[in-house]
Amino acid sequence: MTETLTPTQHAASAVAADAHAFETQSTAARTYEVRTFGCQMNVHDSERISGLLEDSGYRRADDGAVADVVVFNTCAVRENADNRLYGNLGQLRPVKQDRPGMQIAVGGCLAQKDQSAVQEKAPWVDVVFGTHNIGSLPTLLERSRHNSDAEI
Repeated sequence: MTETLTPTQHAASAVAADAHAFETQSTAARTYEVRTFGCQMNVHDSERISGLLEDSGYRRADDGAVADVVVFNTCAVRENADNRLYGNLGQLRPVKQDRPGMQIAVGGCLAQKDQSAVQEKAPWVDVVFGTHNIGSLPTLLERSRHNSDAEI
């Protein structure tokens, strides 16, 4: 037996389907990679970041594949962490230029401490976040993508 929808129910159903399709399209096919530089706490935070991204519809990029979102989780204590970060960011700049929609996020205690320096040295970074707002990363990524501007 087929249920007949009123025009209002049909319109509401179509709007809900469109909203779901947009939400699914915006993240379902997007992949991520988390690169960890630093201490054992960073490893734990990177696992948490991965979980947050997966809960938001992202999926881990296959080994060797270029991810749609690359997240650097940094440490301010470890020697040369900043040099490694900026070296990696420099290598990703041309990749990002060739891949519209690719996003780069820098988080962790180094990012929290040197927030403005990260944006100054690497203006192609989309999101800079600290240890205090790891839980906001999926929202910051979506906001940055929507606004085509960096989120800090």
